[in-house]
Amino acid sequence: MADFYFTDRKYNQLGIASTDELASSSVIAIDDIGGQEGDYQSVEGGYRSYSATLHFSPDQSAQVKEMTNVGNFVLFKGRAGESVWTTILSREHDPLAGTDTFVAEDASIDLINGTVGAYAASSAMTIAQYIELFAGDSGFVIGYNEIPDLTRTLKWDSDDSSILTRILSVAKQFGVELSFRFEVRGLSVIGKYIDIRKRIGGNKGIYLRVDTDLNKIVTTSDIADLCTAIAGTGGTPEGSDTPITLKGYQWVDPNGRYILGGDGVLRDPVALRTWSRLLSNTNTNPVDAHITRNKTYEATTQATLLQSVLSDLEKFNHPAVNYEVNIAKLPDTVNIGDTVYLVDEDEQLFLSARVLELTYSYSNESGTATLGDYLIQASQVSAEYRALAETLAKQNKGQDGKDGIGIQSSIVTYQAGSSGVSAPTGTWSDAVPNVAANQYLWSRTIITMTDGSTSTTYSVGKMGANGADRIGLKSSAVTYQIGTNGTTAPSGTWSSTIPPASQGTYLWSRTVTLYTDGTQNTSYSVAYQGTNGAKGDTGPQGPPGSQNVPMTYVQTATPTGTIVTNSLWWVGATMSSVTALKRWNGSSWIPESIAQAVLNIIELNAVTINSAIINSPKINVPFSHAVINESGILSSGNLTLNGTSYSIDGSIEDANGKANGQKYHTELNPDGMSSYITQTDGTTRLHTSRISMGVLELSDLISGLGNNATYNTSSLDAEKIYQLNNVSNPLWKGVSLLGWSGDAQSVTPSKKITDCLNGWKLVWGAYSNGAFTGTGISESEISKTSVLQYPGAGRILSIMNYANANCSKYVYAFTDHIAGNTKNSDGAAGNLVLVGVYEY
Repeated sequence: MADFYFTDRKYNQLGIASTDELASSSVIAIDDIGGQEGDYQSVEGGYRSYSATLHFSPDQSAQVKEMTNVGNFVLFKGRAGESVWTTILSREHDPLAGTDTFVAEDASIDLINGTVGAYAASSAMTIAQYIELFAGDSGFVIGYNEIPDLTRTLKWDSDDSSILTRILSVAKQFGVELSFRFEVRGLSVIGKYIDIRKRIGGNKGIYLRVDTDLNKIVTTSDIADLCTAIAGTGGTPEGSDTPITLKGYQWVDPNGRYILGGDGVLRDPVALRTWSRLLSNTNTNPVDAHITRNKTYEATTQATLLQSVLSDLEKFNHPAVNYEVNIAKLPDTVNIGDTVYLVDEDEQLFLSARVLELTYSYSNESGTATLGDYLIQASQVSAEYRALAETLAKQNKGQDGKDGIGIQSSIVTYQAGSSGVSAPTGTWSDAVPNVAANQYLWSRTIITMTDGSTSTTYSVGKMGANGADRIGLKSSAVTYQIGTNGTTAPSGTWSSTIPPASQGTYLWSRTVTLYTDGTQNTSYSVAYQGTNGAKGDTGPQGPPGSQNVPMTYVQTATPTGTIVTNSLWWVGATMSSVTALKRWNGSSWIPESIAQAVLNIIELNAVTINSAIINSPKINVPFSHAVINESGILSSGNLTLNGTSYSIDGSIEDANGKANGQKYHTELNPDGMSSYITQTDGTTRLHTSRISMGVLELSDLISGLGNNATYNTSSLDAEKIYQLNNVSNPLWKGVSLLGWSGDAQSVTPSKKITDCLNGWKLVWGAYSNGAFTGTGISESEISKTSVLQYPGAGRILSIMNYANANCSKYVYAFTDHIAGNTKNSDGAAGNLVLVGVYEY
């Protein structure tokens, strides 16, 4: 059920629409089940749109028409609980049919209708600067920005692009994705933000399987666009009449695969070995006959042109493989941009895919998605022992119950072992582990009964080695039925869900196991639901009571009759609903209180405490299925205040409250704060952070689990932050050849290299007629680590001069200065001078 609030452009409410069929008559009915209707989101488009149809009676027509005027606002909560603000762009009002269909978008008409002209940046700018330039007057401001320091020099020739199209183009050229976010107070939008993300969405480890969540996965392959070489042509730089190419550009692939020829063609010799027309049994390693494509790009520098050509060659040097996925059921926890895993075990196909488009219907409470960015994944668990583990879990559910006691819960965990007789002694996990050939997969089932008792059973299956076919478990099904006796199984209909058992009846469970040779086995178990016991004998007569003993009353009406002085009246129908305590003083009921000092409360539930000081060495606050973020992820655990330590411990759950195995711990104490979250095995730490005495320590899991886990670990303190803040600060400026025939020359930066974060950056420029020309800038670096290892050692700094000639400077780097060499003015090196030293 969802509610939608319609306002005019001044945020005055015009009406409410709801998908709830039981809503009051003043609320307009709405549905979003039409062909193109629903809450639509797109990674590439950036914006969000909502389309739906209002259904109204003749007397509601005027109100609905006013509600959906174009330009009005529609506010609602998305399925993850986020605030959504949209502007109505179009509507179709049909009073005869009693329907009003509208389309609204969250990018606002300022971004959609506003246009921008051609633009060429004169220098490199950040993405925030570009967006503020184009959308600065739209009411949107920059929200989250994950690339604040990255800069680009961009150019657009188009003079009629919408603002939205232009900022999406900016995002594409910076390699990021945009989304719109709103801060809503009441029915007013008090903040509109453009969030800049390296990648929208995340990976929640959601698997979609054929025959369960997917109808099918169709694979298509073609080589229509395949090539092994690309000759790229770029745009025409300002001041030139000729488009650029890669001819004459010097580049060497650091990975050694791609080769840029002098003719400006980028070639892939590896792909050539597969696709050359000269390939034959006698020529298994051809070096000629490339499949070459000529392609045009917008790049105006050879460096950016190379990156565009390289990107295309990496894309087209192999057959294009695409997948068409037919989704039967999309989990509620999947959001736009998320990565999901697709599994077709019959085809041994394991893929990851990204949700590029998502449409959600609030009427049906279901969603559909368009997937893309497919990648082939390795199977994490073989189909054979996954099926075996599922069979064992189902068998364990059929265990005999205890007479008169019901099953409250059951937990199934797994562990690999080397014996098929003795259960392993390691750590049990709710995830099925990898099992080597000839080893055993054990499952342990702990059943908790309604009386608090537990029972533990084990099942074991062997993972066979490759060999001849053998008889194994194919499937197992457990069903239930109520019977009237405990010896003969009932003959009615068996159900996959446990039915309620009344007193004196029997709960039967039936397990049908099918083997791979076609045979099957059926077994039964039964539990008795006990009855209440017979009434006991009447007890002995007690001594006569005193007539003057104060009485205690628990009732809502004022006690009447003869009342003994100091009798107590608890005002309430029961003790759990008492609202006051009063005492009879001999003539009337007067309010009474209980001194706090005499209370010894073992357990206190559902109490509101106002203006109180709690003195306790330990306070424990359990929580269950609590929402911990906007994506609907839940958690159960405990918040504990114990002496000087404040900690939160819990487990991660999906939107249905099912634990996925991840544990987390956050603690605050006088030493600082620490926090970690584990992998789904519950023990291997995935991310760890700690703040203590001015130092931030971070650790991230790289690979492996348990004792085989490896981590990236780093720390940050005030000194490093100071150094980071001073990166790029100038330490020396001037003009120096760093040596000529009459003087070796040297420069002394204002900060020692040991006080810099990484070292010194040297900036060179073209030198002609005894002066720095102001052009031909190039850079080289001297690292702190290298200088500490080899202080004063001679160093060769390779530099390309203005004429594209390779040259070098020979220098001696010390911790406090850089000394030159008298030969640094010889040849091409004499055309370059040092003009600056910066901290990096």
